[in-house]
Amino acid sequence: MDVAVIVAASVAIAGWSTSLPLMTALVPCLVLARMIAWARVRHARPRELAGELLFLLLCTALGGFNDWSSVVRHRIYDYTVPHYVTWSSIPVWMLVFWGLILRLLATLARWHRLHPPMLPSNRVQLGHRRLQSAWLRIAALLLLVFATRQTIYRFYLDPWLSWLPFAGAAVLYALLFGWNRHDRLLALIMLVGGPLIEVLYIQVGGLHRYHLGWLGGVPLWIALWWVVAVLVWKDLSGRILAVLTPQRPT
Repeated sequence: MDVAVIVAASVAIAGWSTSLPLMTALVPCLVLARMIAWARVRHARPRELAGELLFLLLCTALGGFNDWSSVVRHRIYDYTVPHYVTWSSIPVWMLVFWGLILRLLATLARWHRLHPPMLPSNRVQLGHRRLQSAWLRIAALLLLVFATRQTIYRFYLDPWLSWLPFAGAAVLYALLFGWNRHDRLLALIMLVGGPLIEVLYIQVGGLHRYHLGWLGGVPLWIALWWVVAVLVWKDLSGRILAVLTPQRPT
């Protein structure tokens, strides 16, 4: 279901990204269709539906703000398609689309075929000390995101410093939290799939443009960012979903 809406939106981006009225109407319709399909498949109760809707809104806020901050405030890349509003060079439909993207990543992290862990881990490895602390782990994950975002804002034009912090963040993630089989599978999927989808958006859809776009228009730091981001989001989204959409008693 989540893959289907991303595929539909990607086809539209590849063919009609410059058609602002079409994309502005299409993406909210995909969000609505996704919610209706989710509610029917899950036979969702009102509380579950409210939790899922709140989670999707949170995904939209987080993804949209990160994109807006990167593009409008720091100008580390640019969108090349029309937009309506004066406060953002990103079309509003793209900001909304980020909600579907982050929801898909949360779904992917829980896909049963990847054999995800039942519960998020609280493990943090500090040298020879192995701690069990949810708050320490969350703080460390957020610090990884904050540090890499701050470095790319400053060094996005540097052929080395643009991507080395993201490689370092991936290594630090492994040292602090370990890389289990599920982590490795997610990282591999995003290392390949994330850049490939962006190549489609750039080369076929003409959606946006990066500096140092060595990989078909995609910079190396973006490829590494997809890896770090999915590992962090796997953990954080699992905790958020556990609160917003608790499992029904059996």
